Amino acid sequence: VSTQSTGHYYITNNLRMLKSFPKVFCPYYQAASLSALPKRPSNAYIHYVSENFPNIKSKQPPNTAGKDIMRILGEDWKTLPAPRKAVYKQRAVVEATKYENFFKTAPLDLLFEAEDKKEKKFMMKKFEELGRLPKRPPMSGYALFISRQKGNSKLSAPENMKLFAEKYQKLSDFQKGRLNDDVRIMKERYEKQMHQIFNP
Repeated sequence: VSTQSTGHYYITNNLRMLKSFPKVFCPYYQAASLSALPKRPSNAYIHYVSENFPNIKSKQPPNTAGKDIMRILGEDWKTLPAPRKAVYKQRAVVEATKYENFFKTAPLDLLFEAEDKKEKKFMMKKFEELGRLPKRPPMSGYALFISRQKGNSKLSAPENMKLFAEKYQKLSDFQKGRLNDDVRIMKERYEKQMHQIFNP
């Protein structure tokens, strides 16, 4: 199958997605369904809130604001006995493990099914973390430069970014060009890897 018939990869909204990649042309396309995708795992506190919110709300005056109920739940959570907290922590672990295991074996073609950009981005990140997809390259030479910098722990993130930007501006045109060349090579390698995965 030619690259022209299967489409190409492109960058949009800081997310490298698949564009015009007809499923019918992909020899390894499976009937992947997002209906099999488990919900994103919640932490122990969220499990506690979900279970106890109705009960706490029923004990409050009518029309009590949700934020006030959440405040009560937050205070209760801080003093919750360790054995009870352990129950919710275990639920979180089980849910997270189930979610992680799903992505270890789920067909990559789920990316074709996801229409929401945020959901697609999250799924791609999970596949990348598990080594099932290559890591997306930086968007630009500037982004590559920033990724190679080591921040000062005594400074805030914005302060570090400001220093990085100032440092980048001091680079020569040749140095900036080298960064752009590195990104171009990384993008070409990424494109090739993605094509081999979806159209071997």
